[in-house]
Order: sequence, then C-alpha cells, then structure tokens
Amino acid sequence: MKTGISWLDVRLGLRMLVKHPGLTLVGGLGMAVAIAISAGSFAFFHSHLYPRIPLDEGDRIVALENWDMEVNNEERHTLHDFVVWREEMRTVRDMGAFRTVGRNLIRGDGAPELVQVAEMTAAGFRLSRVPPLLGRPLVEEDDRPGSPPVLVIGHDVWRTRFAADPGVVGRQLRLGAVVHTVVGVMPEGFAFPLSHGFWTPLRPDPSAHPRGEGPEIFVFGRLAPGATLEEAQAELATIGRRTTAAFPETHARLQPRVWPYTHAMIDIQGISLVEVGMMQLMASLLLLVVAVNVAILVYARTATRRGEIAVRSALGASRRRVVAQLFVEALLLSGGAAVVGIGLAQLGLRQGNLIMEQEMGVPFWTDYGLRSATVLYTVGLAFAAAVLVGVLPALKATGRGLQADLRRLGGGTGITLGKVWTVLIVAQVAVAVAALPAAVNMGWEQIRRAITRPSFAAEEFLVAGLGMEAEGGEGAPRFGDRLGELMRRLEEEPAVAGVTFQTALRGRSGPLEVEGVPAPAETPAGHPALSVGVDPGYFGVLGARVLTGRDFRPADGGDGAVAVVVNRAFVRKVLDGESAVGRRVRFAAPEPDDDARPGRAEPLPADAGRWYEVVGVVEDLQANPMDPELVPAALYYPVAPARTRAATLQVRLRASTPAAFAPKLRELAVAVDPTLRLGTVRTLADLNRQERIATRLIALVLGLVLLSVFLLSAAGVYALMSSTVTQRRREIGIRTALGAHPGQVLRTVFSRAAGQIALGLLVGVAAAAGLEAATGGGLMGGRGGVLLPAFAAAMAAVGLLAALGPARRGLRIQPTEALRADG
Repeated sequence: MKTGISWLDVRLGLRMLVKHPGLTLVGGLGMAVAIAISAGSFAFFHSHLYPRIPLDEGDRIVALENWDMEVNNEERHTLHDFVVWREEMRTVRDMGAFRTVGRNLIRGDGAPELVQVAEMTAAGFRLSRVPPLLGRPLVEEDDRPGSPPVLVIGHDVWRTRFAADPGVVGRQLRLGAVVHTVVGVMPEGFAFPLSHGFWTPLRPDPSAHPRGEGPEIFVFGRLAPGATLEEAQAELATIGRRTTAAFPETHARLQPRVWPYTHAMIDIQGISLVEVGMMQLMASLLLLVVAVNVAILVYARTATRRGEIAVRSALGASRRRVVAQLFVEALLLSGGAAVVGIGLAQLGLRQGNLIMEQEMGVPFWTDYGLRSATVLYTVGLAFAAAVLVGVLPALKATGRGLQADLRRLGGGTGITLGKVWTVLIVAQVAVAVAALPAAVNMGWEQIRRAITRPSFAAEEFLVAGLGMEAEGGEGAPRFGDRLGELMRRLEEEPAVAGVTFQTALRGRSGPLEVEGVPAPAETPAGHPALSVGVDPGYFGVLGARVLTGRDFRPADGGDGAVAVVVNRAFVRKVLDGESAVGRRVRFAAPEPDDDARPGRAEPLPADAGRWYEVVGVVEDLQANPMDPELVPAALYYPVAPARTRAATLQVRLRASTPAAFAPKLRELAVAVDPTLRLGTVRTLADLNRQERIATRLIALVLGLVLLSVFLLSAAGVYALMSSTVTQRRREIGIRTALGAHPGQVLRTVFSRAAGQIALGLLVGVAAAAGLEAATGGGLMGGRGGVLLPAFAAAMAAVGLLAALGPARRGLRIQPTEALRADG
C-alpha cells in the first residue's frame, strides 16, 4: 500500500469535514481568526519595515538622523550635521536631504489647492536613478542660493493638471507667493522620497541658522559599493563623537544613526527587531492556542474512530499511511481557515493603511496586494496548525493500544484521555478566564470613548488647519493679521453663520493647580484637564450656553488677560461640584513649545506661573451617552488672532451641504495671502467618523477573538462530555439497569469534567486577580471585581450548555444495548 498522500486522501478528508460540520465550523472559524491576526501583523510589519523599494538597488538606500537619547526620539534639526556628513562620509554616497512643505497651487483656470511639495537636494534624483519622462531633473546648480525657482512635477500632476501636454516644460506654475518654471516631468509611479508629485530645490545654508536650529530635514543616501549598514553606522558614530566634543551644548544627548530608509520615513524606527519579533511571536501564539484547542476536538473525535483505524491497520495500512490520512484531513481544515484568514487580514490591512493615508499619505513603496512573503508565512501557519491538529492525535490513535482495539471492535473502545486531556481542558478554561477580561476591558474602553460626540451641530461646521509658509519670530504677528482678515471676509459671506478658531499657546498645557483644591494622589503634579486656546467668540459660534458667570469678552484675549472658562465636567471632576466662578488656577508645569532645541534651555513664556481666574462655566462641548465621566474636564483661555502662529479654523455654515463651501474657503484664504496654508477641509462630523475607524477595527478583532474562544471552549467541553459518554457507555448502562437515579448517574459520569472546568476557572481567576493587583487595576481598568466573576460565570455556562447534548445522549442509553455492544 502506498505511504504517500493521494487524491483519495483528499476526498476522504473532505468527506470527514462534511460529516462533522460542528467541528469544521468551530475549528475553522477559530483558526481563521488566529491566522488573520498573525498573518495580518506579519504583513504589516514586513511591508512597512522591510518593503521592496521599487528603485535600482532600493535595498541599499538608507536614512541618517540624530537620535535624542533623553527623549528617545529623532531630532531633525540637522542642517549643520547634514553638510558635515555629506562631506566626510565615505560609506554613504549620493547623500541628500528633503523636507515636505505645504504650498498653495494657484492657477488661473481653477480653484487653488494645498499640495505637498518635496523641497529636495538634487542628489535625490541622482540616487533614485530614474530619468525624467520630459525635460530634466533638479541639478546641483538648482541647490545654490539665488538660483531661479524651478519645479519638477510627477506624472499624475502632468496628466491631471496639464492634460499630459508634451510642451509643459518651460511653463510657469505658482506655488504660494513664488512662480516656478517647470523643468521636468517624472515617469509614472515615481514619488521619491515618500509620496510626492512636486519637487523644488532644497538650498541648505547652515550660515543662516544657529546650530541645532533651522528647518527639520530628512537625510538619505545610498551605501557605497561593498559597504554595509554596520560599517556606515560605525563611521557616522565616529563623526558624531567629534561633533559632540566640539559642540556639547547642542549634541551632548544626540547619537547619530543610520537606518534602513523606510524605518525613518514612516517613523517607527524606535521599534527594535527584537520587539518586532516578540510582537509577531505573541500574534502567532494565538494560533498555537487555537490549534491546541482544535486538536482537543480532533483528539476526542478520533476516539470514536479507533475501530475504523484498527480495521485499516489489519488490512495492511501502515501507521505512516494512517497518520498521513488524518494529517490531510487537518490540512484541509487549516488550509480553508488560512484562505478565510488571509482574506480577513487583507481587510484589516486596508483599514490600517487607510488610517495611515489620512495621517501621512501612502509611501510610494506601499503594496496593497498579497506579497509572496505573506503567502508563504500563511502557508507555514496552516501547515504547522495541521501538524498540531492532525498528526499529534493521529500518533496517539495509532499507538500501542491499536491491537487491543482490533480484538475488541465491538466494545467500548476509545482513547484513554487521561492527564494530557485534563491539563489541556484546565489550561483552556484558565487562559480564557484570565486573558479575556483584560481584552474585553481594552476593547470596551475604546468603544466607550469612540461614542463621545460633539454636543453641538457638528455637521454644520467646516474645519481645517491654518498656518503660513513663513518661519521665524516674524511669522506670529503676520499670521495673526492674516487670520483676522480671513475671519472678517468669511463673516461677510451669506452662507457663513459664524467663524471661530482653536489654538494653543506655549506654556499652557499639562496639569493644573487649583487654588484651595489639592491635586489627586494619582497625579500629584496637578489636576488633569484639557487646555484649549480659543477665539473670544468661540462659544457663541458653537451655540454653547454659559451656565454660570460670563462668556469671554474681546479684551480677554490680549496680553496680560487672566480670564478663563471651564466646562461642567471640570466642575464635576476637579471641583467636586463646588462653585467655579472666582477660582484661581495656573498651569503646574509649563512645557516648552514644539520649537524647543536639544541642549538649549528654552526661556519660559512671560506669563509662566501666572494665576488665572475662572469667570464662567460653559456646558460640555462633548457628550457621551454611555458614560458622562469620559467627557474630559476642559479649561478654555481666550486668544486674540494677533497672538497665534497656527490655528484650527472652524466655519459654521447655514447651507445644508457644508462641503460645497470648501473651494470657496480656500479661495478666500489664498486671496488674503497666497502663503496661508489651509489644510484638508472637511466637516467636523466627517472628522469624527474618520477618527473612529481604528476603534471599529479594534472592536472587530476583539469580537472575532472572543467569539472564537467561546466557541472553541464550548466545543472542547462538548468533546470531553461526548468522549466520556462513549468510553463509559457500558458503565452507564449497568448503573441504569441497577436502578440508579438519572441525576446520580450524571453526577458520577460527569464529575471529572466538572472538576476540570472548576479547576480551570479557579486557576484563571487567581491568575487574573494577581495580574490585576500587580498592575494596580490597570489590566482591567479597576473592573476586575465585575469582569472576573462575569467571565467565570460565562465560561461555566458555556461548559454547562455544551454538556447538555452528551448528557441527554447518555441518559438515553438502554442497559441491554450497552451490555450487548460491550459483549
């Protein structure tokens, strides 16, 4: 007889899957969810950390940056360092730099739009080794200060904005306040360095900025022929030590590093390979747990097939042949689960990439398709699961007791499940009780927070970030003037019901000190509260009622003003319901603004440590119908437009379709100043919906995991009970013949199974309670007293419900049938 796998094995395997639909559905669903999570995490990390960069020798392109060891983050004010690295490094060639800036694309034949432009040194085109479709790329001459402003455009820009005009080279295009001459068009698909379609020269001039200041830039290059990443890192470290010795005030805590290019570009380089491996291992362990659970089910089902296996062995089938047949059955199950799982993983990845698109755009190397590495990994998962599910039970079924089963074909044969079964059932129940409450708490927290909504008519508002191209100290008053003018023009529009803005002033964030109210023990620095700078007319535009005290006045937004307004949640959470008007508050720990430089002591703002007076209490601007306590305590301080450098503009419209006003809003902004950068314009309701995408994804994953765990737990208990009935069929018949009461029979037969479930519940509750105590209630959010009993009761109920079918079948056993079958 053949010992290999044949088409007959496949047919028999398919027949067994159809014959046992419960096992097929439950086991297949559990493995599909586990494979989806494991393969999805593998695909995400592999595609983002180790993608195939579609450029010549793309795997040798690297990124260079300074790493701030004190805050464990990158420091990109590296203009001076870039010039030194470019001159001195020998292991990295074609070194260049870029930064992404927003510019208003202004054309006479259409509405202005904000586009992302790569200001890049000419080395970027040399490194990419991609020739332009038309004209020329940027060249070294373009990088020199004083050179004419030139522009290279991408294929999509050429096609959509210039109708693929072959004579586009030499045309002029206005970006912000500067008119550029188009000198080249790049071919389709080219978007280096990230996801760009416009390129202008980056003209690095270290003399224009103190060391450690200037624009934030990304530095890139290509490893020299024969050079390795480790050699480049060693050379850069040597240069870094010399720089630190020469400039300790700016570089004492900086460590220069060389990364694979994509690590730095997507800003996840802080994750080490060991951490990635651990996260992937944890995701893969879920499949191991599920596969073991399915193996339990198959193990129990195989007990009912010992007679069949014994007959096949007597007819000449080798042990290897029988094991191969059972392996094929398991492989068909895990293979089908892998197909479903990889489909679920693709859906999850698309949702994850959608979130990334909204946050940072899609890198040009992003591949939404199934990569060969992901497919191979999934095949490996399916094969490993099949070995666990099929081979291990098969080896047990074809062991030393096979000949005894052949002699007792008519009797109550079956595998003696023994200690291994007990350990598996106890572990399964314990893990479910210990792990699921924490997972549910995390998902529940996400869901509860996600239903927090604006308490005003969010669908009537257009929102967009607003800034300016100008950098430096002169940008603040200039921006404030332009913001005030834009608001004035918007208020003159018939469709506009009101205009306001939010912003943040340096030094007004972090915990709050409240005079006469001690800080809570868990946050000794001060009371946690959301601090928001707003236009003095903010509450009127939103239609928010001032409950006590007064609203802001125009004079409150000037220098030296001390008026603040708090919301009702602040009164409830911080003041314990006591009167707020007249209270004094101040910011406990003024934080340096985003322009703080490493190694430099930033002066505190002029109003640091100032006490502010609460002049009013406004109704909550957010509502959470599930838990009002999730509405944050908020403090609002007034800011006049002249004091802002950037703001989030909010325009309330009378029209029923606010999105239709977006082009007009952009036109007005450009008319005020072509360097005003208005970000993505969307309704506030749309913004809230997009923010909930990640929450829905988390809830879906947790829901699938919970469902699969409960189904597998129920199936495991069911298999235990069914196997018990099969093995003790003769005993049940004899006890019934001797007049034993049905309840007594059930207690005797199923006491072991009940003991295993009870032991699993005890171990799981003890483990979860210990972890909850060790984390100070962080594991289950302080809800352990509710979640643990609830899940213990749920698992016990699952066990009882799963036992009903086998129990009823056991009571229907007739004594004469049991004795005849065993005789």
